[in-house]
Amino acid sequence: MTLAVAEALQAWLDDHLDGTGPWRLERLTGGNSNETCLLTDAAGASWVLRRPPQHALSASAHDVGREYRVLAALAAAGAPAPRPAACCEDPDVPGGPFLVMEHLPDAVSITDTLPAPWPADAVGTLADEVVDALAAVHRVTWKEVGLDGFGRPDGFLERQVRRWYGQWERIARRPLPRMDDLAAWLERRRPATFRAGLVHGDFHVDNCLFARSRPRLLAVIDWEMATIGDPLLDLGLLLAFWGPRPVEHSDGPGSAPLRGRPAMPALQAVSRAPGAPPVEHLVARYEDRVGHPVGDVAYYRVLALFKLAAIVEAAYSQYLAGDLVTAYAAALEHDVPTLLEEAWATAD
Repeated sequence: MTLAVAEALQAWLDDHLDGTGPWRLERLTGGNSNETCLLTDAAGASWVLRRPPQHALSASAHDVGREYRVLAALAAAGAPAPRPAACCEDPDVPGGPFLVMEHLPDAVSITDTLPAPWPADAVGTLADEVVDALAAVHRVTWKEVGLDGFGRPDGFLERQVRRWYGQWERIARRPLPRMDDLAAWLERRRPATFRAGLVHGDFHVDNCLFARSRPRLLAVIDWEMATIGDPLLDLGLLLAFWGPRPVEHSDGPGSAPLRGRPAMPALQAVSRAPGAPPVEHLVARYEDRVGHPVGDVAYYRVLALFKLAAIVEAAYSQYLAGDLVTAYAAALEHDVPTLLEEAWATAD
């Protein structure tokens, strides 16, 4: 869908980008993640413009200034991410606040099917590319690239259960008993120490862009939840959604009614394709690339699912209130309890 570009925004783009109007905006995505548009100038040069969604789940999770800062740091470190071009934090500019970054025209996002030019067995290469990209992000010397003060690594793990459980309590519209079970398990199992590093905050295959013509990862996208903390939380989410996830749910309150159906089945669906390497392969490759063992990986898988359930339950609450009427939000009726049951199965 092509969007009208107001005169004041046209002027701002002329002043801040290496391009000339008239400018065109085409909406690419929308929803709970930042709204993403393709921005094109009169000569056909293109960028990506991102701005908060209409119904943001959290103001801090859609801070374009923070995302611009982390993209600039990643560019300085040579990590796989789009290069930032400009940032507007002025709400008086039409469409603001927003950030503008490079557009990768040959890039494709992968959900359940590999691009046609790729070899049929390329899912193994995809897995290695994803793990290598994650390790490259986690090897970034964050203090040296301008991210000192970007997060609070001290006490990061100690705050996680309290933060996400509290967020769920503030928006809860139904009982989810597994939240209590998992919160108690996570507090008992919490590692005593961790290596502080850059955390993407929502790392999975669907947030990676690949070359359409060959199995090569071009960039990791969607950095709005990035912080400084325990990077193994990213690894936990990647592993939690990797491969087959059969779960037999209990019949108690809060359990998902669809037995055997994984939560958010489209997420990383390609990892269930024939030839996909097992989780153990991903762990071993990650350890090799970062140069140290990961320790209690089950803890991080459970924590990642617990956190995600708390976040997306807010979207389900918006759906019940009639503020977010989408198929994604409606499916959370079953997906959130299933996330929690999958976390509990991992904890068991």
